[in-house]
Parts: sequence; C-alpha cells; structure tokens
Amino acid sequence: MVYDCIIIGAGASGLMCAAAMKHPVNGLILEKTKRAGTKLLMSGSGQCNITHAGSIKDFIKCYGENGSKIRSCLYKYNNDALVCFLENGGVKTIVRDDGKIFPASMDAHDILELLLQKSKANGFKIKYESPVTGIKHESGIWQVASGSRTYTAEKLVIACGGCSYPTTGSDGSLFEILSDNLGIMITELKPALSSIHVKDYPYGELSGISFENALVSIWHDGRKEIQNEGPVLFTHHDLSGPGILNISKYASTGDTVRINYLHPLNYEQTLEKLKKSSQGSKADISNIMASELRLPKRFCQILTARCGSSLKNLTRQLTGEEFIISSISGFNKAMATNGGIEISQLKTSTMEFKAFPGLFAIGEAVDIDGITGGYNLQFAFSSACAAAFEQR
Repeated sequence: MVYDCIIIGAGASGLMCAAAMKHPVNGLILEKTKRAGTKLLMSGSGQCNITHAGSIKDFIKCYGENGSKIRSCLYKYNNDALVCFLENGGVKTIVRDDGKIFPASMDAHDILELLLQKSKANGFKIKYESPVTGIKHESGIWQVASGSRTYTAEKLVIACGGCSYPTTGSDGSLFEILSDNLGIMITELKPALSSIHVKDYPYGELSGISFENALVSIWHDGRKEIQNEGPVLFTHHDLSGPGILNISKYASTGDTVRINYLHPLNYEQTLEKLKKSSQGSKADISNIMASELRLPKRFCQILTARCGSSLKNLTRQLTGEEFIISSISGFNKAMATNGGIEISQLKTSTMEFKAFPGLFAIGEAVDIDGITGGYNLQFAFSSACAAAFEQR
C-alpha cells in the first residue's frame, strides 16, 4: 500500500497536521510510544496553555532570532485560527488575565480527544510502538522503515518533536536518521525552557516563593548576554519560573545570573525607600523590608541572616543578586528543545523541504522554540496547518 501521507509522531504537531487536512486522505501516523499526545497532556501542568491572546505580530519576537523566518505560516494560521479550530470542534477556550489561552475545562484531554477524532475522520490510522529506523526517497515515493516493516507514501511529514521529556518519545533519535539518510542539516540541540542550578543555592527552604516582576540577566565574562522580565520561582534545588526559563537556553555553566527581585525599582530607589522607612524605627530590618517592599517575610529574614543589616548590602542583593551557574537542567526537565532541523532548508510558507518535494517538517522538530505562554503549541499548529494544506 502507498499511503497518501505518513506522519512521523503522534504528538501535538503531528496530530494537528492530520486533523487540519482539508479532505480525507489515506494516511498513517507512526508513533514511537504506546499512546498519542503524551507531551500535550503534560503542557501547562495538564491544563494546556494552547496559545496566547493579542496580535500575531507580537508573537514574532517570542521565538528569538528565528522568529522572523516563520512569519508567513504564523500570520496565515494564527492564534485566532487556532481558537476557531478548537471552538468549532466543541472545545471552548478562556483567556486568562495574563493573556494565556486554555481550554475552558482546563483539561488537555479535551484538546487531545478533538485532535484524535479529527485525525481519524480525515483518514489517518495510528500505529503505536513503531519507531522509525530509516527513511529513503526513491522514484518519488517515500519509504519509511519501522522494525521489520517498510511503509510507503507520496508525502512524508516529520513531526517527531525535539529532545525534551525523552520518555514521551521525543528523544531526538530521528535527527540522526534524517542526517545520515537524507543529509538534512541539524543544528545543535540544547535544552530550552529549563530551570537553572546555581552554586551555593541559599533558598531551598523557600521552595514555592515567587517574585512576579523580576529582571533577570545572564552575564558571560563580565558582559551581559541577555535579559528579560518575568516571574522568578524558588524551588527546592534551583531557580525557575518564566523569568528564568525564557532565557535558560542562553546560559552556560560558569556564567552569572543576576536577579533584581524588585524591578522596576533600581538600587538608588530601593535604598532611598529603606532609609526612609527605617529612620527612627526600632523594627527589625527584615520586617521593614517585608513591609515596605512587599516581600515574603521569610525571604527577608534569610537575606538579612546572609548579608547582615547594612542597607547598602541588602539593597545590592535585592536589586542585583548574583549566582554562578553550576548547570542547566537537562532534556529530562526541559520543556522545549533549542535546535533541530535547520530552518533555511524549508519553505516556511508550507514547511516543505526545498531539496525534497513531498517532505515536510513541523513543530518542535524544527529549530524554532518560543518562550512560555503558549507560543510553542501555536507554532505546532501554524506549521502543521501549513503542511496539511499542501496535502492535495
């Protein structure tokens, strides 16, 4: 049998591609694991932050330096189109105050079920426990080896994911096959959206405490590499939260991470506040900091125990505490992958390879990764639709 289309991977992008077909095809999805959409069910702690509200034009900067390269597919298959797709399928959505969009049920299973239903209606069968071991292109037909079987198709979609959460099936093994069998260029693969481990981490007992509008920067050899604003979360073992996750891919062991917990207040403004509030007061400085700066009391107590009662020392820590990075959480904990199929090989309006007609790459398999907030699932949808609408 020659299938019209084979999709490698029954994750978010693969299922979205099958579900978005304009008319039924004779299709097959090869899934490495025993189930579909495992990583989708994990997204947003199971609530599935599917996309973000606002103008699609504002999405471009959320994908870093490669964002401008996917403008065509993002604009054509945008966040409004994704919400419309879900709601037409019976999955109502809600927009939180921070702009993140979720299914109204706050349950990722609703989205997975819709994708599975639409994929089936569009003629796709899913073959589970079928890892791909080889790919060939002969006489205009794609040959995909899986175990002792070989499947053939007129068109082939790579939707294998990246390397993050490898137990879900996206372990990066297909990248070597693409490189060896087809000569496809794969950029360096690194964890993205990862927590950061630092030397002499002092806040393990404050796990769960967060700072909603911190300013975080990464420094290398005394030079600032990047900075961004966002919540910072203390965990038992490391620094996390969107403010950390969104710049983790730029960090390396030995770099310095600097945090201003009070942004947009700077050193001078903070020092002036503390001087005024402590003048003539008999209260403990930790209590003054907690009250005047609206900080967690236990955090202020630990900071005072570490730095003493000098207002200048405390202010330096509050507006620019520095940590030496000991490691970045690996792919087992990373939410996304930085790197993948080098994007210049693709026509990004259709996600088809320039050198291989009938071969497409979508979702996290491509060297595109966004910040937290629904941007990665949005690209999964946009790229999936771009490829699906080419299946004529």
